[in-house]
Amino acid sequence: MKKFLLLLFFLLSISSHSLGFIRDSEIENIIKEIVGPIADAAGQKKENLEIFIIDDDQLNAFVTPGQKIFIFSGLITNSKNANSLEGVIAHELGHITGRHHVKIYKQLEKSRAITLAGLILGGAVSAITGDPDAAAAIAGGALTTSSRSLLSFTRAQEGAADQAGYTFLKNSGKSLCGIISFLELLENMQVSYQENAYTQSHPLTRERIRDAKNAAKDENCKSNNKTKKHGEIKNAELSIDEKYKFIQAKLIGFTDPENTLSSIKNNSKFNDDQKNYALAIANYKSFNLQKGNELINKLIKKYPYNPYFYELKAQMLRENGFLKESLNSYLIVNKLLPNDPLVQIELAHTLINLDSKKNLDKAIQTLLAAKKKEPENNKLWYLLSVAHGKNSEMGKSRYASAYSSYLNGDDAMAISFIERAKKITKKDSPIWNKLIDLENKINLKKNKRR
Repeated sequence: MKKFLLLLFFLLSISSHSLGFIRDSEIENIIKEIVGPIADAAGQKKENLEIFIIDDDQLNAFVTPGQKIFIFSGLITNSKNANSLEGVIAHELGHITGRHHVKIYKQLEKSRAITLAGLILGGAVSAITGDPDAAAAIAGGALTTSSRSLLSFTRAQEGAADQAGYTFLKNSGKSLCGIISFLELLENMQVSYQENAYTQSHPLTRERIRDAKNAAKDENCKSNNKTKKHGEIKNAELSIDEKYKFIQAKLIGFTDPENTLSSIKNNSKFNDDQKNYALAIANYKSFNLQKGNELINKLIKKYPYNPYFYELKAQMLRENGFLKESLNSYLIVNKLLPNDPLVQIELAHTLINLDSKKNLDKAIQTLLAAKKKEPENNKLWYLLSVAHGKNSEMGKSRYASAYSSYLNGDDAMAISFIERAKKITKKDSPIWNKLIDLENKINLKKNKRR
């Protein structure tokens, strides 16, 4: 029941846009670097943190038990600086340490049955019609019968999470100015409608700003918020805020290449290097590889030890058919950023495309290394199925296809691959045992649904 309620809570927290996840080593690694000290201050093991970037333009983030941090891409692209994200994450960690999720489960369990029925129906309508707005309307209507008691309960949680977040920021040596600027941004976005203390799902923004300013009374936020002049920055001297600006530019280039090409030059938030990063991406996404390659080469020359610029170059080259050149860049990335599973997966992808016995063996070896950190990565399992298939290892290929289908939620297809694999696999061999384990896992899931 709790997992089901968590799913409902998650669905309510996202917008009515289609949900997708962004996987990117640079973004995930830099956010972990940002979040790490705050997690330490909150008593959370930073090495266990899992970062999920939701491809959605909302200014939102949440943390679930198990140290999973969900951050909406809109929060990254629209926040003023890294300190704003630090403030939001500190607040969300306050929910974890306050065990607010457990309290929400109990509160949701008390809600009227029609609420849950409406939410389920909303999801079904979205799946059948492909119209997420219809789902949002049904789910919103269902909430009206029980939202007052639920939302009044969460207002107290929000205030407690704020106070805990301020403590975490101070104890980790972080400024509180970022959360103030973020709350002021939210307030500016809300001026188009009346605030109502009874139906707000969190304290009124003006109240939260007042409390945050009181907590930051020993800081000079006006001085901290002054825009620094963009000078020459050496690679080794990149501050966390400069790194954050690069991932902001990266997201903007990937998610809105057309607008990036026309307007990024006028964006005063970024320096010339960050603008060129966004433009390199936007040009390559707009089928201008020559210009994109020219811009990324310029950045590589200036920052020869930044793995992420080589990674972008490798991706651009592979997607445009320059496989050997792409491999050379991925090998550089792998040296600069060893044992990064997402990089290893992309390196393996390129090796598979080169299509030789030596490269296939190396690709499989690389994917198996990545699997130690990314055991549920669907692209990894798909690539394993391709590599084993090309390597004439059909039992292993079909097992990987089965696992990929399982991760996709297609249990029927997974069972089909398992049955086909069992016909050509020796009983009691390692692959046979893996096939049986996966089959049992799927059947157990089916029995739980009954």
